[in-house]
Amino acid sequence: MTKPISIGTNTMPGLLFNRLNHNLSYLLKEGLPLYIDVDKMGDFTFVDCRLEGRIRNEEKAFHTIKTYIANCLADIIIDEWEARIIRKIIRDNFFYYNEEEKHSILTKAREILSPTGREAYHQKLRREKVMAKITEYLELNKELILEGFINFRLKDYQNELEEIVNSAVDEFLLEKEYNEFVRLLKYFVDIQESRVDQVKIIFKKNGKFVLLDSKDKPLTHECLEGLMVDLLENDINYDDLLISALITLAPKEVEIHLEKEVKEGDTIKTIRSVFGRRVSQCPGCEKCREEK
Repeated sequence: MTKPISIGTNTMPGLLFNRLNHNLSYLLKEGLPLYIDVDKMGDFTFVDCRLEGRIRNEEKAFHTIKTYIANCLADIIIDEWEARIIRKIIRDNFFYYNEEEKHSILTKAREILSPTGREAYHQKLRREKVMAKITEYLELNKELILEGFINFRLKDYQNELEEIVNSAVDEFLLEKEYNEFVRLLKYFVDIQESRVDQVKIIFKKNGKFVLLDSKDKPLTHECLEGLMVDLLENDINYDDLLISALITLAPKEVEIHLEKEVKEGDTIKTIRSVFGRRVSQCPGCEKCREEK
């Protein structure tokens, strides 16, 4: 190979060298006489990868090295550069948020993109696309500057990240709205007197619920009559009715019972957030095991 494959960067050059050196060391073990050198040109550091000596099949060796380099650079871009790109998208597109809000958006975006997040499969696809772009570029060029390649050759990749950031912003706004809603409900509960000592809520498998008093009797209270009228006359779902009933009653204690196979959902999360220490959960009783 008369001319080396040269990879340049002015961002984290040590990382680039260490990753390339680690990946290409496998080729040395396989007998390829590979030489890695580092050159400085102004603010940029270039890692040069070349073959030395006589090679039986130089074209095949070049293809192997190119594949290893593309694989390594794809890892660097996904593992190290992705967060930098997301920060820039947030900084440029959502500059009107304060630093704490920007950090929350960044955290949500990284959760979406994490290997265990809901975009795990798409992360693998993104990596494959990035690697294919690098491989395609190295077919025609022996010099690649990482920053320029990301900015000008990976537009589709950056557009995908921008969509992820937009999703993170949507989640951030929904969470902010939810927290404000919970704060308001807590305020209503705190300022009014409790109308009952205890409310037991049995969440049923059919998606409905039953309210009992402290003596396990069906809960009856004059203030609930208006809520039942609202349920009949308006489009109010059971979850909204339950929250409204609890806010109206402001019980001193809320005991949660879950029938078999019933999972905790958003409604129970809201109850716990609003009533805090007033909430307890039954570890298992006849009401929880009721199959009827």
